Amino acid sequence: MKIYELKQAQQQLLDELYWIEEGDTEADIIKRELEKIEGSVERKLAYLTSVLAEAIAVSRVTTEARKEAQARLELKEKRAKRAEERLREFILSVMTDFSISKVEGDILNVSQYQRETVQETSDFNIYALSDYFIDTKISVNKKAINEAFKRGETVYGFELVQKPCLRIS
Repeated sequence: MKIYELKQAQQQLLDELYWIEEGDTEADIIKRELEKIEGSVERKLAYLTSVLAEAIAVSRVTTEARKEAQARLELKEKRAKRAEERLREFILSVMTDFSISKVEGDILNVSQYQRETVQETSDFNIYALSDYFIDTKISVNKKAINEAFKRGETVYGFELVQKPCLRIS
């Protein structure tokens, strides 16, 4: 403990000695001390709940501001990508029409080339393909596992645990 904390503890004990009445038992003194501590804890928790409320409010405001800023940035990005795609298509079209294979610009150099690419045909049927050509994604459905636990079933590799939470109202 630091000196000022020791001094505070000393003063608190002297104050308590002053209020001890004749005939008080140790149990009475301990009960009064416990009541003080509980009251102090409750006051501190009440203060902490107000700090929590402020933190929640700030979090919500900043979350909304971030969402709005992100939406604006996403719109800008979408417009820029659309402009980029149109310009790419236009430049390629002009280069193809005039049989130009390479253009050296001030900032970028562009050249036209041919590449092979796979494209679906009108008679495409995914069920006719071999499994080798099909991508699949496997993920765990925790909601279904939770429902199975609630029905009393056991799911290998998982367990249902109690987790302390805080409800704010």
